[in-house]
Amino acid sequence: MKNSQNLITCIVLASLFACSGEKKNTEKSIEKEIEIIEKVVEKTWETFNIGAVGNTMSEMKYDIESITVKEGSWVRINLENKGIDNSMMHNIVFINYGARKKVASEAIKIWPSQNFVENKKNIIAYSGVSKPGETVTLEFKAPKKGNYEFLCTYPGHAEIMRGYFFVK
Repeated sequence: MKNSQNLITCIVLASLFACSGEKKNTEKSIEKEIEIIEKVVEKTWETFNIGAVGNTMSEMKYDIESITVKEGSWVRINLENKGIDNSMMHNIVFINYGARKKVASEAIKIWPSQNFVENKKNIIAYSGVSKPGETVTLEFKAPKKGNYEFLCTYPGHAEIMRGYFFVK
């Protein structure tokens, strides 16, 4: 499967360069070519079902503490809000390691807009807000190898609702 994906990628790249009539060295043209390749090559998904549990500030947490994926894989997060109290709304935000406090404090400032996400430079991906009983799905491409974090940026939740995201 992997060899056929590599072969398809090579064929598509060769076709793109051959058909262009000239070399495309700009960043935008390379990004566009990558988009085309990603549409042709089948994505490898790593799916995680995560529960947001608890009905009080002291009980709330994710039912998973860490997630490990392969670099470049496609990640699908199904976040199920298992709470029943209407005040227990949650999201899941994947961030650069060490940015948790900054991202959480910025989320409080913009409450309740923008899904509680402000500082986009530290954000890898983020879900919408899930109300009690709802499930939201987040899909994104895993970043480069490294250690990252995830958290809920709903005001007051980031200190308790958090975990680690490892890309190998």
